[in-house]
Amino acid sequence: MLLANYHVHSDYCDGKNTLEEMVAAGIASGLTSMGLSSHLSLPFPNDWTMKEENLENYLNDVKVLKDKYSSQIELYCGLEIDFFIDRQDISDLAKAVIPRLDYTIMAVHTIGITTGADVSYIDESQQNFEQGIKKYYAGDKQAFIKDYYQGIAKMVSMFEPDILGHFDLVKKYNRDNRFFNEQDTWYQETVKDCLDQIATKNTRMEINTGTNLRIPGVGRYPSDWMIPEMKKRNIPITIGSDSHSTAGIVFEYDEAEAYITECGYQEYWVLKKGRWDAQPLGV
Repeated sequence: MLLANYHVHSDYCDGKNTLEEMVAAGIASGLTSMGLSSHLSLPFPNDWTMKEENLENYLNDVKVLKDKYSSQIELYCGLEIDFFIDRQDISDLAKAVIPRLDYTIMAVHTIGITTGADVSYIDESQQNFEQGIKKYYAGDKQAFIKDYYQGIAKMVSMFEPDILGHFDLVKKYNRDNRFFNEQDTWYQETVKDCLDQIATKNTRMEINTGTNLRIPGVGRYPSDWMIPEMKKRNIPITIGSDSHSTAGIVFEYDEAEAYITECGYQEYWVLKKGRWDAQPLGV
């Protein structure tokens, strides 16, 4: 049984439940280690990340919950932090808060110029994704996909986050190969080049199970064919359901564990007593 989840949102950002409700759901689901990881605010207007003025309250609330539930579950304070392809950087606020966190998740969500307010997103809607590629890449989907994976590699190289979140988020609205075909040589080689660079660092790649709950048919991140490629490169993994509600705390964990074991993984990484530790699969 998988016993950890480090990708958990709450109503501090775009989640539906309070931090304490998410913790209670984690305990009820049998988790022994859990991280709270709201989206850190972005340096431009949006409606899905934490408000910057709420950051101190968030950090304090997580500390209170750690103490309150310490006999039932190990709780850790994290944030999901954005890397911006156009800046080749994270925000100044992110750099300032990282030393105060127990762990970091980093990911890329944006398309285009992030120094203004007119930003497109990879995962907001199919229409917004397509508009972003049209506006900033003259409709060249392949150019954007290559920039995306190069940005992921740069992010890991520069910041070596504890967890790399939803590696192939670009497939979220790719139903019927609308934007690309995962079987195409150029796509697979782009992904493999990125994995080669990730493998030189200690970042753990997340097996993200939660998207099917919100958009059935998308599958896990990363796609199934990528996980054997990760194993070939000995890239360590964590587990997370990207929970936005209490219903998603351990969504499709059994299926994920069965598949990663089939791919040759024998362990996943968890936080125990404040340190990363390898936990055997199937225990």
